[in-house]
Amino acid sequence: MSRNLPTETLKAWEKNKPRAWHVSFALEALLKAVPAQWHEPMQRLGLGEMGKEGPEWLNAHDALLAIEEFDENYGQAARWNMSDDEIRAMAKRLAAEADELDDYAIGKGLPLSERVDAIRLLVRMVGLQEEKPIVGEPAIKRAQDAAWWRRGLRKHVARVVEAGAVRLGIVNRRAGGYVSNAGLARRTAQLQRNAEGLQRTLYRNEAGQVFNLAELAALSPSNPVIRGGELMTRIRGAEEYADHRAHVGLFLTLTTPSRFHAVSVGKNGRGRPRPNPRYDGHSTPRDAQLWLRDMWAKVRAKLKRQGVNIYGIRVAEPHHDATPHWHALLWAETEQQAQLLEAAVRKYWLSDDGDEPGAKANRVNIKRMVAGGAAGYVAKYIAKSVGHAALADHLDVVQGDLFDVSTGDVPGHVRVDAWASTWGIRQFQAVGMPSVTVWRELRRVGKDQVERLHFDGDKTTSQAWHACHRTGDIKADWCRFMGAMGGHCVPRGRWHLRIARRDVPAGAVNAYGEEITEGRVVGLEARTGRWLVSRRIAWSPVAQEALAADVAAPAAAAALDSGAAPALGAERAPLAPAWTRFNNCTARLGGELRRAFMGRGRHEKEDWSSPDSRDSVLYRPESTTTPAVFSH
Repeated sequence: MSRNLPTETLKAWEKNKPRAWHVSFALEALLKAVPAQWHEPMQRLGLGEMGKEGPEWLNAHDALLAIEEFDENYGQAARWNMSDDEIRAMAKRLAAEADELDDYAIGKGLPLSERVDAIRLLVRMVGLQEEKPIVGEPAIKRAQDAAWWRRGLRKHVARVVEAGAVRLGIVNRRAGGYVSNAGLARRTAQLQRNAEGLQRTLYRNEAGQVFNLAELAALSPSNPVIRGGELMTRIRGAEEYADHRAHVGLFLTLTTPSRFHAVSVGKNGRGRPRPNPRYDGHSTPRDAQLWLRDMWAKVRAKLKRQGVNIYGIRVAEPHHDATPHWHALLWAETEQQAQLLEAAVRKYWLSDDGDEPGAKANRVNIKRMVAGGAAGYVAKYIAKSVGHAALADHLDVVQGDLFDVSTGDVPGHVRVDAWASTWGIRQFQAVGMPSVTVWRELRRVGKDQVERLHFDGDKTTSQAWHACHRTGDIKADWCRFMGAMGGHCVPRGRWHLRIARRDVPAGAVNAYGEEITEGRVVGLEARTGRWLVSRRIAWSPVAQEALAADVAAPAAAAALDSGAAPALGAERAPLAPAWTRFNNCTARLGGELRRAFMGRGRHEKEDWSSPDSRDSVLYRPESTTTPAVFSH
């Protein structure tokens, strides 16, 4: 819509002057482009309303200018409000365009650098954020992959449209909180697609049992119940570890400057949410999270220079308007170090707009923890993020005022999950503690391997293993695990156990032609150099098995296609043992695989199968040989 009136000739003016139907047409087109939740705020702004005084063309012109201004401020969000089907179609078109563009460049004999420049220009014209530099042949292959474009477009659409909702003030305590309804619907659809994909994907193990990935995922930390329980185990263990050593505990609540908040509330949480006059008009929750991370990096660097060791856990959660804030449960070794920690946090958190009203009183809140109370400080924040039956209300604190956040008919933790997914915010992060990946892998390790290390003198690994497992009424103990791993704030290379990976074959590359630098995780490696194998069962996709059968035995493949389905549920059982009663794998039969991973044990086959071995029942020392009864 042009701002200039058609005044070239009187005839042009009469034909094209602004009219009421122009306003209705422009407003209708805009309403179709934006999410439905935007309609009410747009109505409150008075979009499309025409004044009563003056000529019709003047009132229509003013109304069109207001619509045009709104489109300039929020038009990106309106234009990118796409369904997933539209995203998929666009991804295919862009991949085809990248392929065609590169074919043209090759036909022209252009060097690799200019081919990459053309792809980089295409990505920037679309508007996607470059997560990694666009360089080399792999960047061209990525742009020719519709799946790569689809991932990028989904993230871009979600963040651009949600940013418009945040700026418009749609995300607030009375409209659901944390995320807009469109953002919530987008995340719900994503989870539904993922769940259907997991249900369709089948894997078979060595015993012939077939599971879908949804069943396997339910047994992993991706299950919110397991993830929440694991977090509470770590917090409780860290607290016990600190109490045993008389370390000083601090509970920190860290917020952002007011310019990151699009919406403000009345005193004591009363009154309707209203636009924040100090909001800068463009910052998103992602920007606020990056600000928090930057301030925390400065604090960590200063504490390292001062020789201060801290450990604990950090939780990120949203205010009602989607702006993130942090809760941190931290311990310092001494009172002096705790004071240095507090001073560093206040210094850097107030270094940016620290003189604005309420900054000194509310931006940083630090409490001293009493022994045995750490889990209670942070439990409600974990439950709020992962979901818990005991948590009924979602509360928020802004400028020191507590108020409730209405999440509608949707559980609060579902909205929090949608918020974290949309903005790419890591909700939980450990500080100065052993790797939870090592903890998880150690829980997969069999007891036989640990006992062998224990017999060989590595009692520390045995202690760590027993700390990870529940024995009778004795629960898993993160405190003992921390002690066995070496304590707190240990450099990464000095933990007692670390992840062991399979060697990468020379020349191995990924689908885009990039060199693979890390192999798959196979277990753990102790500081002694010995390995613990945590993944001893081989799994293969059922689809790949069907493909192999088609190549090797067409008749078997035809039988599979005729309706023979993998055994699932109650019918799922291990394959029957071989009639020969032993596995024909010579490596397993002779023990070469075990010795390659674990080394030679105390009692090997040759120790008991030979009459000359002291461990054999046939062994007879010369001094105790029975004399002959008969002699000739």
